[in-house]
Amino acid sequence: MSAPARLGSYEVLAEIKSGGMATLYLGKRSGPAGFSRHVAIKVLKDHLAGQGELVKMFIDEARIASRIDHPNVVRIEELGEESGRFFLVMEYVHGAALSELLTKLSSIQRRLHPAAATAMLMGCAEGLHAAHETRDDSGKLLNVVHRDVSPQNVLLGVGGEVKVIDFGIAKARDRLHTTEAGSGLKGKLRYMAPEQLQRGPLDRRADIYALGVVLWEMLTMRRLFQGASDPQVVQRVLEGRLPPPSAYVDVPLALEAVVMRALSRDPEARPPTARVLREQLKEAMPEAARIEATEVSALLFALLGEEIADRARALPSLRLGLDTREAIVLPERALDGLTERLDLVTLEGETMVTEQPLVLSQSGLAPYTLSASTDGGGFDGLTAAPTIPQTRVAVAAPRGGAPTPPPGALAPAPPPRGGIDAKSIALLVGGLVLGALIAAGLLLALQDDGASEEAPVLIEPTR
Repeated sequence: MSAPARLGSYEVLAEIKSGGMATLYLGKRSGPAGFSRHVAIKVLKDHLAGQGELVKMFIDEARIASRIDHPNVVRIEELGEESGRFFLVMEYVHGAALSELLTKLSSIQRRLHPAAATAMLMGCAEGLHAAHETRDDSGKLLNVVHRDVSPQNVLLGVGGEVKVIDFGIAKARDRLHTTEAGSGLKGKLRYMAPEQLQRGPLDRRADIYALGVVLWEMLTMRRLFQGASDPQVVQRVLEGRLPPPSAYVDVPLALEAVVMRALSRDPEARPPTARVLREQLKEAMPEAARIEATEVSALLFALLGEEIADRARALPSLRLGLDTREAIVLPERALDGLTERLDLVTLEGETMVTEQPLVLSQSGLAPYTLSASTDGGGFDGLTAAPTIPQTRVAVAAPRGGAPTPPPGALAPAPPPRGGIDAKSIALLVGGLVLGALIAAGLLLALQDDGASEEAPVLIEPTR
């Protein structure tokens, strides 16, 4: 589809990107006394203009999103039609998707600091709460559910903004397009709540579940759900036996508790609203509320500055968010302050295996190896987190690593690397003391019999 010179009162400046259903352009609206403003214009592709259901979905996106007025949601300004071509005019935000940021972090073996990840997620939660509270002209709730919350649909602006985008498949009362029973699922499988996979009744708590998945992945730099086939992914979601983030990285216990609550299989066990989720995150990680937009902006430049600058050069009349002095000083500080090294990361074309502790299961001590690999698909290729064992106690760290599982095989999950609570420490110390006492008693009893001396048993396997 060739780029039009104008759409309605907007001048079309350049194509930003093209997808399967629509093309996104950079546009400009001009007015008297030198007034001008850049906008993003989403245009339904010509060959789809005659498909009634797709047109209805496009119009629904405009009708729903235009009612949402919040700084953490991309603003919809106008729905237009010209020569049979529908277009949607939106706020233009120069920046990158959260998925791009995570992919870049993975490539340099770093992850977001838990406070930085929490701050970004809190912004998403505020935007989604505004969407969930959207009302019609009579004041009745529209019961909006985004249904496609994922890192690809979170936009980070060069000014440090965090915005939820793309309400194209949102569920709401009074939609023109309705999903028929038995039709295909809408959204990304790995971020769907159990009730969404089962095509059951949906409310805002399905989005809260998806936010939990996003934060889990931001903290661990791993995929939570990834199977050899879609049915395998569905099975893991429906089983609801999910490993906590601390199985892979150091995470404060209070923050982990909020994440796992959001990932509850039962919607009733999740935070009732996205705003409540935000408040719980703020309480668990108070420093997240102190992270300013300029820091997020600087981090974006530190990680994706070249890509952002290249896009700006391709799109006329755009200005980046930082001045020259800030662009030199702040990104390095942000990289040090908002990210940290990750022991296990994925690199394109290779697998990295790190030393892992032993796990004490019901069958005794067994080594567990954690591996990660990519398939060239960026963050989408991060290795999945397998189901974690129910009973485990970390006791020692072996040298070297076990062989990497064959492609498609699941590696057992390692125990938490950090954030062990006082109860676990007490149990471990008590077990060690008890084992030492038992061993000493055995040695004394065997001295007179001339029995051979055995290595003492430190911890008895859990029965």
